[in-house]
Amino acid sequence: NNFGGFSTDMIGANYDYPEANYETRKKIWKAHEDYTKGLLYFLSHDERVPPAIREEMLTWGYSKDEFKDLQGFSNQLYVREARRMIGEMVMTQKHCVGEEVVNDQAGMAAYGMDSHNCQRLVVNGMVKNEGDVQKWVGKPYPISYRAITPKENECKNLLVPVCVSASHIAFGSIRMEPVFMVLGQSAATAAVFAINNKISVQQVNAQQLLEELIRNPLADGSQPEILVDNTDAADVLIKGEWQTRTGGYGINQFYDDQPNELKTIRYTPTIPKRGQYEIYAYFSKINGRSTHTRFTVNDGEEKPFMLGTKSIKELGLSSGEWVRIGIYTLPEGRNSYLEISNKGADGIITADAIIWKRLNKN
Repeated sequence: NNFGGFSTDMIGANYDYPEANYETRKKIWKAHEDYTKGLLYFLSHDERVPPAIREEMLTWGYSKDEFKDLQGFSNQLYVREARRMIGEMVMTQKHCVGEEVVNDQAGMAAYGMDSHNCQRLVVNGMVKNEGDVQKWVGKPYPISYRAITPKENECKNLLVPVCVSASHIAFGSIRMEPVFMVLGQSAATAAVFAINNKISVQQVNAQQLLEELIRNPLADGSQPEILVDNTDAADVLIKGEWQTRTGGYGINQFYDDQPNELKTIRYTPTIPKRGQYEIYAYFSKINGRSTHTRFTVNDGEEKPFMLGTKSIKELGLSSGEWVRIGIYTLPEGRNSYLEISNKGADGIITADAIIWKRLNKN
């Protein structure tokens, strides 16, 4: 939606939206709908468009099973950013790149700081798009609880998980839907704290809020998933000279492309209660991966097996996928482990994050 010089972005047509009344906003919605539908129709029907493009476009159409009352076209305009609150804390680029780190975390973000073009100009007889920004964020960073609360002297009973207190460029990173979902849960939990303790939202203890979110992440009292990343030194035993590369889950991942020397990565989680656990391993997209990876799960006895890389199905537009390893009955404590080895590899082996999900809750 933003590639090349001309796209589905209707550059510059959104200027009046943040401060507009409902009638003006309705007109802006309709203008964007007409523009988008007109562009798609032009690309598929206008004789000035090369035949190959028109033919390819005509193989597509609006969704047949969604938005049926609107003939398959979306019923909402995507408003990435309009008004934003100025709260107790304003998140900025410094927070996104780690130059400043907040100590009252209500969620985390990790997407790059990006902004689409905001105007189209003619410079020396040439059309130029102006305003596109793509700034990389090195690693996940915390979002301040104070960024979802207003200033206390302005309002004491409001929490704002979407139109958060952030600069334009910081909001370009924070504004991802999964982050809004996290901040929404944090806001709801904080509201419960405020109501039960008869205090303002600003007086909610951010550390207690974080502890509750970690202890009860699904808000249903179930045991949280156990996640061990390759960077969790206390739970990861490394044998051999593994290399690290950026990407994957978290900050980085281990990898090996020299199978002449046996190397292993052993993950030893703390199992809070004996029971059945479903295990998943994170595989990032990578060229030259070995066609199979050797795993060993110890649930009281060692159970080695080979996982075929070709069986990994990429289900989305992420940088990788969680791959099911299997279901095992594991003892309480640190008496079980999962191990990844380069034994028998015919390409690159990676070791990243592992999840243990408890199945039987009783």
